[in-house]
Amino acid sequence: MKISSTESGKAALSGATRPAEKILPKERPSTRGLAERAAEVQLTLLERGILAAQEALSKVPDVRQDIVDELKAKIESGQYQVSGEEIADMMVRRWAADRIR
Repeated sequence: MKISSTESGKAALSGATRPAEKILPKERPSTRGLAERAAEVQLTLLERGILAAQEALSKVPDVRQDIVDELKAKIESGQYQVSGEEIADMMVRRWAADRIR
């Protein structure tokens, strides 16, 4: 079904949907057992790739403790020195990168 710009404009004016509001399920479905469910149904190549990526990401820790420990040791020993200019530069870079997304 194709919706014309007039019809979409009417829907926007009616206030039926607001872009700022997000409708999320109260409980998200479990991603455990994705491989088992994939075996039960026929999936496209893209869907299989998504499942593989989700499973790989589930095995990656949220915090890379080795990097955290290394930085913590450098800070405590006084070997980690960062200037205010470097911090400001990285803040501007991060802001610019976030705007691109």
